[in-house]
Formats: sequence, structure tokens, C-alpha cells
Amino acid sequence: MLPSFFQQDITVIRPGTTTSRGSTVYDWTKTTTHSIAGCSVQPASTTLDINGRVLGISEGLTAFIPYDSDVQEGDRIVYDGDTYTIEGVPQPSISPTGSISSIKLHLKRWEG
Repeated sequence: MLPSFFQQDITVIRPGTTTSRGSTVYDWTKTTTHSIAGCSVQPASTTLDINGRVLGISEGLTAFIPYDSDVQEGDRIVYDGDTYTIEGVPQPSISPTGSISSIKLHLKRWEG
């Protein structure tokens, strides 16, 4: 059981797969979604890129979600109306007492 301040919800968008030139690739036209309640989503980073051609903003979040949640690399996460990619792989963390075990997600979005 996670602490009571884990009160945010996220939505997981999972792509389907298809075969292209002999390889299995994501198919974002065939997605499934499900919600995960009891999360803690925290700010992690933000950057502003002004390279003369485009003004870009990057935002990173760290999400702690219940340990038994159905999430995997390649999924996208919707939080507070914005869509984020999972950077790297979900990182399970088992507490010594088992009371605050969770999965840590590094989330990133870019617009510009």
C-alpha cells in the first residue's frame, strides 16, 4: 500500500504491433488504454531550446506508480492532459517492508 499522498491518476497508451520488413514495430494506429490510480507525479526537469529555427520546450516528470501496475517500455503516459513518453524502462523498487514498493517512470515530452 502506497502512502496516502499518492493520489494522482495516469492513463497508459499501449501501441499495437505490426511487421515491417521482417521486424516487429509499434503500430500507433492500434492502441489500447488503461488507467492507473494512486500515483505520485513530480516535476523532474525542464529546458528551453532556442536554436534560431524553432523554440522548443522539453519537460520531464518522475512518476511513482503502484508496484503491480501494468506498464512497460514503449508505452506512452497521459497526465494532466499532456502525453509523455517513458524514457528508458520502468524501474521497480521493492521496499524492505513491502509497504511502499513502487515502479518509477521517467517521463518526457517535447513541444515546439
